[in-house]
Amino acid sequence: MKSNLNLPAVVIAGKKNVGKSSIFNKLVGFRRSLVADYEGLTRDPVISDINLEGKNIRIVDLPGYFVDPADDIEKSMNDALKHWIAMASLVIFVIDGRSNITEEDEEVADIIRKSGKECLLIVNKAEGEAYKKNLDEIYSISMGDPIFVSAEHNIGFETLIDAVLKRIPDSGQNITETTVRVSIVGRPNVGKSSLLNALINESLSIVTDIPGTTRDTIDASFNYKGREILFIDTAGLRRRSHVEKGTVESFSGARTIRAIMNSDISLLVVDASEKISDQDKKIASMILKYSKAPIVVLNKWDIAKAGILDEAQKALFFISYSPFVPLSAAEKWNIDDLMKEIVDVYDGYTSNVQTSKIANATSRFSAEHSISSKLKLFYATQTGTSPPTISVFVNFPELFDDSMKRSYENFLRKQIDNFAKTPLKITVRARRES
Repeated sequence: MKSNLNLPAVVIAGKKNVGKSSIFNKLVGFRRSLVADYEGLTRDPVISDINLEGKNIRIVDLPGYFVDPADDIEKSMNDALKHWIAMASLVIFVIDGRSNITEEDEEVADIIRKSGKECLLIVNKAEGEAYKKNLDEIYSISMGDPIFVSAEHNIGFETLIDAVLKRIPDSGQNITETTVRVSIVGRPNVGKSSLLNALINESLSIVTDIPGTTRDTIDASFNYKGREILFIDTAGLRRRSHVEKGTVESFSGARTIRAIMNSDISLLVVDASEKISDQDKKIASMILKYSKAPIVVLNKWDIAKAGILDEAQKALFFISYSPFVPLSAAEKWNIDDLMKEIVDVYDGYTSNVQTSKIANATSRFSAEHSISSKLKLFYATQTGTSPPTISVFVNFPELFDDSMKRSYENFLRKQIDNFAKTPLKITVRARRES
């Protein structure tokens, strides 16, 4: 598996709450990083590959820097900042024009200087006159001539973009279009970020033993046996009653739902050392609601509780077609089996099956199942993919009820290999007898 991380990286660094994410969103062109009136919103590096006026680059929004990190999360955020600066082709160093230069600003500047990387000093929040009283301090930091911008008021971005383009050579690298989109979802602290790191063999997501470390969605893509696969690591979803409206966690929950909606496959990560929870079931129901292909990942298999596989299959019976993959992200055990399942499930999810096969299976279903003598199944055909959508033409659609739909789905999965591991959408249409 080769990670697609070879585009020139432009990293946005600075202390917390200076507007790095707002600048990132302006450059990327849409709201990708979380932005609100809270300090330290970005915990993980947020990455986006973009074409900036003809040049393909990777933009990285880094977490804030802490002079005295209070816990493992803040230490990991500092490590992430140093790691990405070391990998950068260009550093955009952001300071707050309305505030005095702080110890955090000076330490970040020192890290950049020691790295030897080319740097642009960006003074954000420069829409009024307030920044002018700090000009002496801004120049005293000795990071070159500053560019004054206001992300909130869209001021100074033409100058910023021109400066970036002058400093980034044309790499000749293309932005590979992703063919398979895979979201990684689950409740907090089940090992989603550890799984992403194990999959791509890069420490893109911060991993600690503190629940709820990831608040943004984290995207990383790589090529696996000729397939470009995008993984989206999401914040853990807690029960709504435990999430305060308007908080950072509520932002992330909405983004996690959007990640599920925008994916082909959702990896539902559960903790194999614990029993299946109601929240695990609710997240599985959400994947089902949006017609995404689930794969249940039983993480922490090295410390799994006895009988957890049977328990999981019984608790998640409504996605029984899903593969259940035992795995240890920490030990990087069984990763290849998971990758094979992702490819297999995607192939089924996007497959087109010959009408003759569906017709034959439908005919056998009609013959082998107890259905009303009034109901006639004329024919069935596939009318869509992602998920496979089967249109069944009958004389009385009301007689082909939800229970019969489920029986028909299960029968198709047994009869047609392509459908064995994917959700199916059954539409029933009326047709009069000729």
